[in-house]
Amino acid sequence: MIVEKYINTMIHLFYMMSILLCTISADQDKVCDKSKCRGVGKYLTDLKCVPTYGPDDDCCPIKYNCDHLKGRAIDKCYFKGHVYEIGETLKPGDGKPCDIGCHCNAGWNGTSAHFSCAIVDCFNRPEPGCYLEENHDQCCPGPKVCPATRENLVKCEVDGKTYLQGQRFTPASDPTKSCICSEGYKGVNVAPFCRDPEPFNCDTELHQATDIYENCVPTFYNSQNPATDCNYASRCQNEKDRVIPGNQTGTPAESDPSDTCTFGRLKMNIGDQLNQGTWWSSVCVRCICEIPPLPTCQHLPDDECDITVHDEFQ
Repeated sequence: MIVEKYINTMIHLFYMMSILLCTISADQDKVCDKSKCRGVGKYLTDLKCVPTYGPDDDCCPIKYNCDHLKGRAIDKCYFKGHVYEIGETLKPGDGKPCDIGCHCNAGWNGTSAHFSCAIVDCFNRPEPGCYLEENHDQCCPGPKVCPATRENLVKCEVDGKTYLQGQRFTPASDPTKSCICSEGYKGVNVAPFCRDPEPFNCDTELHQATDIYENCVPTFYNSQNPATDCNYASRCQNEKDRVIPGNQTGTPAESDPSDTCTFGRLKMNIGDQLNQGTWWSSVCVRCICEIPPLPTCQHLPDDECDITVHDEFQ
């Protein structure tokens, strides 16, 4: 009787373990891979647009709501939830170390206000035997340190290697962290010595305010993934741009506005494309409405389109 009870208990435990393992396996299968999504998800997420998902997929949105971008003042700048007046400088904490001298500039000839920042070039190069001291809150490394002529330099022993004061390292035990050797480091990878990587942001509002205001669309190289990468440029509407209808019946005016893409003053149904070669920004660039509210614009491969063949642009 005891043996039979023991066997039944073991069978029950085995059954429960099988269910647990299947659940874990199913959860692992549900890991969201944004690189497989369509549309310009990274760009829209950077703008804090709200995604809408289909009933069977909570990873890849079917559209985004960007209504919070509508009605923005032409004479103000916007970044990270803050509103900036003309002439106002970037608030502490809004920018990164290399966002130097950023301030809200008035637009010209009817364009919107936008941020202007200093162009930073970290051109310092130390001579042999020296290095540039680094700081988490500093854009360019420096000052120069020459160990041969400087005594009492702080040393940090990490993973069998010796780092000197101001030298950056990545500990094997915390490979995602960025650390800098400085006085007081005792092998514990915490602040102020180490920092976790900052979230990958494109800072679109900081660098592309005018394009956002004018409903320009982000463009990507053929080698990029529009769902996960930052755009390198934008395509803005001109008088030659036209919508090439896809297979969907009806006009954008008859569709639910949230199910259409916007390009300048043009509206596109899902599946509609824009004509190419109307300006430099659209030569060999395929733009198709996939995931509203913006079409996906990406350069065609060189073997499909010759960028030297296009109409003359005035």
